[in-house]
Amino acid sequence: MKGNNVKEEGFLLQRNSQKLEKERRKEGKIVQLIVFNLGDEEFGANIDQVREIIRTRLITPIPNSPDFIDGLTTIRGEIAVVIDLKNRFSLPTKKGNEEKHIIMTVQDKNIFGLKVDEVTEVLRIPEIEIKDTPGLVVKVDTDYIRGVLTLKDRLIIMLDLEKVLSEEELVKLSENRIKHREVMEKARGKAEEKELKANDLKVIDQKIMSPTQPVTANTAKKVKSAKSDDKNDKSSK
Repeated sequence: MKGNNVKEEGFLLQRNSQKLEKERRKEGKIVQLIVFNLGDEEFGANIDQVREIIRTRLITPIPNSPDFIDGLTTIRGEIAVVIDLKNRFSLPTKKGNEEKHIIMTVQDKNIFGLKVDEVTEVLRIPEIEIKDTPGLVVKVDTDYIRGVLTLKDRLIIMLDLEKVLSEEELVKLSENRIKHREVMEKARGKAEEKELKANDLKVIDQKIMSPTQPVTANTAKKVKSAKSDDKNDKSSK
C-alpha cells in the first residue's frame, strides 16, 4: 500500500510540475519592473537596467550645462551625472512636489542618476502584457518607449533607459535646447531694445512739452531721428 501511495504522490507531483510548466509557457517570460512617478504620469523600467535606488541627496551643479542635467553626485566614491527626467521629457512639474528618489543606472560605462518624484513599487509581470505604444496618448517620444502596461485604470509607460541615456541622444537634445535658448534670448533682447527706444521717445517728448526745458536744435534732431527709426521699424514689419 505504501508503495502505491508513493507512486500516486510521485504522479501528482509530476502532473503539477507539468501544469506549472505549461502555465509558464502560456504566460511567457516574466519580467521585473520598477514603477515611478513623474508629475501626473506613471513610468516603468526593466529592473535589469537599474543598479539601485537611492534617496535624493546633495547635487553639485555643472556650470553652463543643459537644463535637464542637475549636476553631479557621488555614491560610494563613484561620480554620477544626475538627470532630471521631467526636464529631460519636458513634463510639467507639480507645485510643491519634491523629487524623493534617484534611480542609479549604468549606460555605456557611465553612471547616471535619474531624479524622479518617487519610486512606488516593483512588479513581476508576463512580458506579453506589455503592449505597443499608443502614440496619441503618451507625452514622451515613442523612440524612448518599449511599450505600455495597463493595470485596471492605470497606464504605465515603459522606458528604455539605454535609448534615453545614449550619448548621441543626449548630445542632440543638448544642442536643440541651446538653440532654443539662443532664439528665446534673441527675441527677449529685441523686445527689451524696443521697450528702451519707446521709453527714450517718451522722455524726449516730455522734455519738449515741458515749459521749463528749452527746445534746442540738438534735441529736435534727436526726436526726429528717433521717431524716424520707430516708423521704419513698424513699416518693415
